Amino acid sequence: MLCDKILEDRDFGHLYIIVNRRAVRYTFRPANDGTPKVGIRVTVPPRYDVKDVVRAVEQNRTQLLSMLQVNQTAKDKKTETVHIDWDFRIETDCLLISFIKGTSQKVLFHKEAAQIDKNMHGEEIILKPAILQFVCPPDFDFDKGDRQALFERAIIEGVRLHAKAQLLPRLLGYASRYGIQLNEVKINSSKGRWGSCSLHKQRTFLNSKKSYNINLSLFTLLLPMHLQKLILLHELTHTIYMDHSPAFHAHLNTWLEGKEDAFEKELKKYTTSIFSFVKKE
Repeated sequence: MLCDKILEDRDFGHLYIIVNRRAVRYTFRPANDGTPKVGIRVTVPPRYDVKDVVRAVEQNRTQLLSMLQVNQTAKDKKTETVHIDWDFRIETDCLLISFIKGTSQKVLFHKEAAQIDKNMHGEEIILKPAILQFVCPPDFDFDKGDRQALFERAIIEGVRLHAKAQLLPRLLGYASRYGIQLNEVKINSSKGRWGSCSLHKQRTFLNSKKSYNINLSLFTLLLPMHLQKLILLHELTHTIYMDHSPAFHAHLNTWLEGKEDAFEKELKKYTTSIFSFVKKE
């Protein structure tokens, strides 16, 4: 992919227009070009209109500014060192992660599935969060060798497993309720995005069938339940509107019973980093 044009922008500094022959819509990413305003990468289909790109940026300006803020917060978090030791704890609606002292000289893993029920409206409620425990020897040295990095990867993979067990059924339940056909759902470790949606076209001899692929960040599972709902319904709304137009937000707001703005504001407190969810004493 090559940069086709560079446009000036009052908030973002530069808009880098990147042509991708496989693109079906405009997508926006932080450019991280080293300038104070970071910049925005706008990926576009081969036949695009510059005026339409500028119009799309203007329509999504608030969301793009929020995206850059989240991107900067995530970068700032990376510079912080969170030490993994006996005091490391993550306590969320859906998952509890901790380290406990065992009697064996081996590191053991203990996990339990969440206990889930449904309320009178068919919404899932968590009766008891899932558990992920790392059982270590009493004299375990957390700083020996590359143990910090190994535990970080192990925690992320543990969250991924529980995310598959909880987020996938929840998303498929919403899709079924609203009559949305999904082709594939993946749980990834994306940092900077809570989710994404793309069109999948399955061509047959007689016709072309539309369905959708959705990617969800595993960190979504660590959000409060109502913000998980925001992420899931946000991506499902993209199966109807592949943009962030007023119609998109009106539709999503209806599904969220008028709470989209409040939920979006609250979501800004969180970042897609495992360490941002660590309980601080």
